[in-house]
Amino acid sequence: MYEQPGPQVPPAPYAVPGPPPRRTGRTVAIVVAAVLLLCCCGGGLFAALKPDALGGFAKDIVDAVNSDVANAELGDCVNDFAQVEDARVVDCASTDAANKVVGVVEDVRESEFDTKQQTLCEAYPTWEQIVWIGRKGGNGDVWCLAPLKS
Repeated sequence: MYEQPGPQVPPAPYAVPGPPPRRTGRTVAIVVAAVLLLCCCGGGLFAALKPDALGGFAKDIVDAVNSDVANAELGDCVNDFAQVEDARVVDCASTDAANKVVGVVEDVRESEFDTKQQTLCEAYPTWEQIVWIGRKGGNGDVWCLAPLKS
């Protein structure tokens, strides 16, 4: 038998490399972003090529915003209403039109409106109805309304 002199050291174990780290979070984020981008581009292209396809939906939103009495301007007509929440801007030729905005007094405190209702619209001699629109306890605008003459 042939042995070499000196202490024997066992050979070093070979390390087996593990699988590369997975980047699932980043991959999922990239895929989601790409899908959203494609949807937005596709929707924009669809709207550009067929503008009346969304017209009814968009028109309904615009009409709802424009009919809000808080957006009323001088000369606009409003429906007949019992509560301010029911007031809507309507076409003056509409059968729903009952009053016309003949004056607007801006930045009036609610407490001032409560005490000075009869004098706030004195500058508009045709007014018969007054409406305050604003945040409870804060400031708002006063609309002076006159009956719509048929």
